[in-house]
Amino acid sequence: MSNSIYYLSKWCKSFVQGDEVALFHVLLFGLVFMSKSDKEWLFKHKNGVSFDDVVLRFGESSDLLIANGLLVESLESDEGLIQSMRFDLSQNIYLDLMYLLLTDGCNLKCRYCFEDTPNAPSFHAKHMTKQVAIAALHSFARLTQKYGSSDGKRIIHLYGGEPLLNQKVLRAVVEEVDIMKFSGELPDNTNVVIVTNGTLLTVEMAQFFAKHQVTIGISLDGPKNINNVYRIAKNKHTDAFESVVNAYNIARDAGVTVGLSVTLTPEVVQNFDEVLDYFVNDLKISDGLSFNIMHFNPAVNLDDNYFELASQCLIKSFERFRELGVYEERMMRKAMAFTSGQPIFSDCGVNGNQIVIAPDGMIGVCQDFVKPRTYFQGSVLDSSFDPVAEGLFNDWKNRSPFFMDACINCEAVAMCGGGCPASVELKTGNRWNIDERICPHSKQSLEWLVWQAYNNVMSE
Repeated sequence: MSNSIYYLSKWCKSFVQGDEVALFHVLLFGLVFMSKSDKEWLFKHKNGVSFDDVVLRFGESSDLLIANGLLVESLESDEGLIQSMRFDLSQNIYLDLMYLLLTDGCNLKCRYCFEDTPNAPSFHAKHMTKQVAIAALHSFARLTQKYGSSDGKRIIHLYGGEPLLNQKVLRAVVEEVDIMKFSGELPDNTNVVIVTNGTLLTVEMAQFFAKHQVTIGISLDGPKNINNVYRIAKNKHTDAFESVVNAYNIARDAGVTVGLSVTLTPEVVQNFDEVLDYFVNDLKISDGLSFNIMHFNPAVNLDDNYFELASQCLIKSFERFRELGVYEERMMRKAMAFTSGQPIFSDCGVNGNQIVIAPDGMIGVCQDFVKPRTYFQGSVLDSSFDPVAEGLFNDWKNRSPFFMDACINCEAVAMCGGGCPASVELKTGNRWNIDERICPHSKQSLEWLVWQAYNNVMSE
């Protein structure tokens, strides 16, 4: 052992806070805290130092540096780590999720809606028929039996547009899922989620969802003066805020699990403390919430510092919500990756984790492209069509920071996910470019988590 030479891993990054330094392995989530002088010595000898010298400098901490992948015996194996991780991660993509677009029309005209961005010149809103919807369910069951994960967990998102505009077919879908679960065609732990603006929800419909254990996701951006800046009803006599809050209360009273989807508009960011107080004290949220960083939309101008400030808002919300036991999905995803040491391959399912069914039955990779039918092929009405075998995901399956040259040396590569490739493509014309919306969120979140870990260690 005394003749061994150790090198500093190329995947080692450092964070400084006062007199303390955190060394972090960006791929393996290895983490060691040390002084500035120790860090300077380590980086000075990064191109090779004997194990005896490492022990002399760090004592028992030498084994910790090695165990966390920060000191390595072979630069070649260190370089090869990314190749093995790419292979392992890309082998673990399972088709478990379906977006069923019951309509591509909506009764709101939200100013920031990213789904309006890639509009087709001849677009006319359509409702999905019962025939298409039922065929989609059986296609999903067939495909997930072949390509799904072994744990059996499946998720069906009833989506739009506004899915409550097509209630007859919506009911048929929910009832058919129960039948398919009973017969074994779909596993028992198949979850149905409806994503809605809530304005059309009735007591009777909420009771239907409760009976069938359908989870509801409702869009709301804060108190009335903030929500109604962007969320606007096509019917000028409808107050979007009042309608949504009424729907939220109806769903809660019916016993439905109901989460909120909150867009971090510039107004939300500027008044974030007021927004948090509203959700906690007035709405009394309990079932969870997801903050969404603004997507690219040429109709919305964002300040140069918007993404930095939005990232700070996510951390602030996490600090408050964890004390209350409220789940915030976006920040929690990164926290779970950090604590478990399990990298995030992708932020969404376009690489083969999901299929999206258009109202006419065509099968696609992403709902953002449904109106022009870009990246859609085949149909659920053709029971023999296999979108995976036909290559639907071939151009998307490796769209991950782990395969992107601009991302691979970033300190947050293993907990980023790469953001939204659709938003990037719509803005830049190339889905392989960096999603600049997400970079500040990933980097700020990582540094916050590192020093939270430090505080935990020091308090023990």
